[in-house]
Amino acid sequence: SKQWYQRRVRGRPYPDDARRHRTHPDPGYPSILSEVLPVVEDKTKLYIKNIPFDLSSDQLREYFRHAGQVLECIIMTDPEGRSRGSATLRLSTQGECDRAINMFHRSQLRGHEIEVRYDI
Repeated sequence: SKQWYQRRVRGRPYPDDARRHRTHPDPGYPSILSEVLPVVEDKTKLYIKNIPFDLSSDQLREYFRHAGQVLECIIMTDPEGRSRGSATLRLSTQGECDRAINMFHRSQLRGHEIEVRYDI
């Protein structure tokens, strides 16, 4: 039968619509996605990924100054002190962060396509 086929072969005991709307037996289990995903509290901090390994924090600060006032710039390093290719950046307002994301997300920095997003 079709139900047997769905259970045994495809691993889907229910149609997709029924699967999406089922509730968990535990009442404390989050029922919607927004309860599971973290909410961004600090809208002035950015995470920059795929930066060149030889880039200094002053150079990164200079690059992002066109979006607004950079308050803090920290490049992630491993225990030996080498760059991991990512950084966090704090700007003064949320509007400046939005501008930085619009200006620099997927832009080229010394041959590297960087990704800029809010830091969670």
